[in-house]
Amino acid sequence: MFAMVMEFQETAADTEAGIAHVQDEVIPALKEAHGLLGLWLVDRERHQRLTVMVWDTEEHYSEGMAAVQARRAAAPDRHRPAPSSVQRYEVYGSIGHPA
Repeated sequence: MFAMVMEFQETAADTEAGIAHVQDEVIPALKEAHGLLGLWLVDRERHQRLTVMVWDTEEHYSEGMAAVQARRAAAPDRHRPAPSSVQRYEVYGSIGHPA
């Protein structure tokens, strides 16, 4: 099990564009993904977003990311702010399931 953590520090316009991208493309693409716990967090006052995706296997991660890429391909010119950092972590413990 591993987590992908993406951090975004951006302008107010980029924050809104990033939220729209996640709501319109990412979440619908991953809604049926196997082995995923995903959280998308925002601090609107500071224009910071954080994506946390916990995957059970590399295979499920690859399948999920392929689904996101397919959605992105439908609108290649859409503005999607790039993360300021992307980190991968091994999950060594967990508790509960967020709603």
